[in-house]
Amino acid sequence: MAYASSLTQISLGDKVRFTQERLSVLTPLDRKRLEGRIGVVQGFWNFSRKLTVYFPEDGGRRELRIPSVDPRQLEQVAEGLIVSKKEPDITKPTSSDERLSQDDTDNLFG
Repeated sequence: MAYASSLTQISLGDKVRFTQERLSVLTPLDRKRLEGRIGVVQGFWNFSRKLTVYFPEDGGRRELRIPSVDPRQLEQVAEGLIVSKKEPDITKPTSSDERLSQDDTDNLFG
């Protein structure tokens, strides 16, 4: 069973994220919890068109399951679009005493 949003079909098992329009109306705390996170559609809420979306643990943010999500607030995420902005520089040898730069940390968890 799939629900037709304005542009795409969202089905069980699809990877999704909240749209920028939806994130822009959330409180700063909720926006921080959801921005950039990719979740998986797990089911439909109470036999309706609203979805249950599961967000796994991500970069220190706890796992999260949100029921009753309007599919129009979501966008599908294609596998090819989940890429890091920049590859970390691993050409130089490192010792166990070194720390990652802020850019490398952002790329690792972002």
